[in-house]
Amino acid sequence: MNWGYVILGVLAAAFGVFVVVNIIRAIRNWKTKISSELLGGIKMSDLRNAIKEGSKEAENPSQRSLFGATSIYLPKILKDFPDFHFPEARNSVSLLLNEYIKIRYGEMDDFKKSIVENDLISMISRAEKPAEVTGIEFHDCAIRNYLKTAEYATITYIATVGYAADGKKYEERYQIDSTLKLSEEGIPKKLMICTQCGGAIDTTAHKYCPYCGSGIVWDTKLSWRFTAIKEC
Repeated sequence: MNWGYVILGVLAAAFGVFVVVNIIRAIRNWKTKISSELLGGIKMSDLRNAIKEGSKEAENPSQRSLFGATSIYLPKILKDFPDFHFPEARNSVSLLLNEYIKIRYGEMDDFKKSIVENDLISMISRAEKPAEVTGIEFHDCAIRNYLKTAEYATITYIATVGYAADGKKYEERYQIDSTLKLSEEGIPKKLMICTQCGGAIDTTAHKYCPYCGSGIVWDTKLSWRFTAIKEC
């Protein structure tokens, strides 16, 4: 036996294996590089983790963030309407959203307890099919904006709510307008007559009668009406 040929054959085979292994490794590195470049440097492992986390979020959505300016606008509202009570307004927003969601999924036909303008029903984004709504949870509410003119005053709220419908969980955020009409269709601004001296008062900025000094309680709670609502 010629051991020289045997050794030469073994070396040739080893060299062939070495070449094949390096070619395979180069192809893998090339694929990894191309994938990384196409994904903007994102690793496939990171992408898989992102998809996994996205699936978890879809099944268990987190509470929507809330960006308000209550500390800025509430003092202005109280200056114009001293009887305004934010906790009561917050409860009214909670009730509105509860009814809104039930109407959206076909559990209610119209608003029952919320004080709304007639056209607010047309602003509801209806679900594709009716569904049972459970676990409605009102999270939080803040004042986003406030505007007052000679004709009306409008408070814009931002609120978050969570619920389940047809076996799926939702976390949503809404912007809601509540408006108080101070005058309408050419009618002068409403006057209030002081119960003590009979003086006419034409501005809600007064806490006391400018004529006799008696305390004034402006009954505007039932006059505020929800005029707009949209998901944001």
